[in-house]
Amino acid sequence: MFDHGLTVLRIRGIPIRLHITLLIFLPYVAYAAASQFSVVASSLGISREALRLPPLAWGGILAVGLFVAILAHELAHSFVALRNGVRVRAITLMMLGGVSQIERDDPEHEAWMAFAGPLMSFGIALGSYAAYRLLPAPAEVGAALLAFAITNAIIGAFNLLPAFPMDGGRVLRGLLLRRLGPARATRVATTTGKGMAVAFGLLGLLSWNPILVLIAVFVHMGASAEQARASTRELLRGVPLGRFMTDRLGDAYADESPRAVAERLLRDNLIGARVIDESTDGSGGDGSRGGGERRREIGVVTVWDLVRQLGRGAAPATVGAVMPVDVPRAHADDDASRSIDALASGEASAVAVLDGGEHVIGLVTAAEIQRALALAGALGAPRAGR
Repeated sequence: MFDHGLTVLRIRGIPIRLHITLLIFLPYVAYAAASQFSVVASSLGISREALRLPPLAWGGILAVGLFVAILAHELAHSFVALRNGVRVRAITLMMLGGVSQIERDDPEHEAWMAFAGPLMSFGIALGSYAAYRLLPAPAEVGAALLAFAITNAIIGAFNLLPAFPMDGGRVLRGLLLRRLGPARATRVATTTGKGMAVAFGLLGLLSWNPILVLIAVFVHMGASAEQARASTRELLRGVPLGRFMTDRLGDAYADESPRAVAERLLRDNLIGARVIDESTDGSGGDGSRGGGERRREIGVVTVWDLVRQLGRGAAPATVGAVMPVDVPRAHADDDASRSIDALASGEASAVAVLDGGEHVIGLVTAAEIQRALALAGALGAPRAGR
């Protein structure tokens, strides 16, 4: 779901996306922030009549500031990941906060990567409180700063609860990793997360708090998804990626129309195509071009890439415009467990499999992985493909 946000800017190459749920939820956040501001202002002895701006206006300011602070929280995760050589695909701001799509967590640094976010929230809270105490600002500005400090402190503390997939759950898994190993550490963290999700849900129902119920659903779904990914990684550990590969690939040229390529893939029962530099000369009705010796692969395109674009009505004129630029790549003899995270999270429709010459020889999609796991489960095999 995180791939459907609107990219509004890039920070150090990381796309920052706004999810539609954020725009829907923002008015509620503004209303809740206005209520909190009124409580804080009243506790400081500031009457409603003394306010230059109504509480709802301050609520809107605090709501926008809150999501800026959440962005800073996610950037802290991402910068630590980048420093450790881990790729960050995007940051998405959504209804219940933010999500950093980190391509693969480094187990050795996961605890620190996870802790960096709450540390940033605590830093923002401390800075806001210091500004409230030290700056000669109007009383209502001081009330807003104090409310902002309290909110960020709550966000930092809440994220440190040991409930996977929240930061505290990732810290817990990172700390247990050396002692228990990845599989058992993930099981402990996700089981704890599910238990806390049940507690959040019951508390939300008893207190008529829909936000706690939504958080409970989010935590439970996240913990269940991570447990499924961990189980899949364990099943695939040590198995070469090429064992799951399908070679049902054709060739497409970057200057061809998406419709022509889609028709060819349908006719030949293929799941994708290598995209060749359009500078190759010659022509052929079946997608081949005679007379040219230059064949430079510039990427791959799958049937799902074509379907998404053709389904929008106004499809790009060429396959080169459809071709995704960030398709995960791995060699046929690579460990399959290291290449499935993008597929399991839905961030990519396929992994391109390369030979020793760095040429695409096949694709691995979620369907191939699921089929292998289903067979392994039916046969009672301890490892898929073994």
